Amino acid sequence: MNVEDFLGPLIKKKIIKKVIQVGANDGKSDDFLFKYLNQGLDAILIEPIDNVFNKLKENCKFFNKAKCLNKAVDVTNNIKEIYTIDLNFKNFYQKKYRREDVEWLSVLSSFDKNHLIKHGIKKNHIISKKISCVTFQKIIEDFNYNDFDLLIVDTEGYDCTLINNFIDTIDLRPLIIFEWIHAKTPEIIMLLDKLKYKDYQFLKFGRDLICYQNNILFHERS
Repeated sequence: MNVEDFLGPLIKKKIIKKVIQVGANDGKSDDFLFKYLNQGLDAILIEPIDNVFNKLKENCKFFNKAKCLNKAVDVTNNIKEIYTIDLNFKNFYQKKYRREDVEWLSVLSSFDKNHLIKHGIKKNHIISKKISCVTFQKIIEDFNYNDFDLLIVDTEGYDCTLINNFIDTIDLRPLIIFEWIHAKTPEIIMLLDKLKYKDYQFLKFGRDLICYQNNILFHERS
């Protein structure tokens, strides 16, 4: 069983109807949600890096219920620096990985420059961009999304911060999926304790952690 196996029946039965995905990338690369977007799923797909966002819009142009947002999510509405690979150096990584297409490296974009360095990106191959950040509260208000069912977060090391903020500031308790492997042990322990207190249970599939309450499985949303 994997994340797709878990989500598939919930989406097909329309138990999950609305999704917010933070860190959508191009919508297809390493993404378990894309295959379900043509099944009438209502989704807000959030990607801050401009060239990747343009690909996201192109990949999702036929899904009339998918809304693409060129922002980052943060704990406040602000302007912030994000770090990403400078694709002017893509020849270096084509040779390194022996692959023609290395634009997938954009998935490493992060608020933490060291995150890219840890993944083998040279310091002088990293550029920073100033991006507009919005809170979960603003997204929910702007899109009238106060009844969404699934939150997906993949922000290359910022996941715990965002989910903590979501739990602290938003009353909704959707299914939550996030990438846990980049979190420091103390912060993941604290987050899981907080989620347990909110009656969440957990399933781990590789680098993804599914956090769910029993009521979503039995479709008894309050």
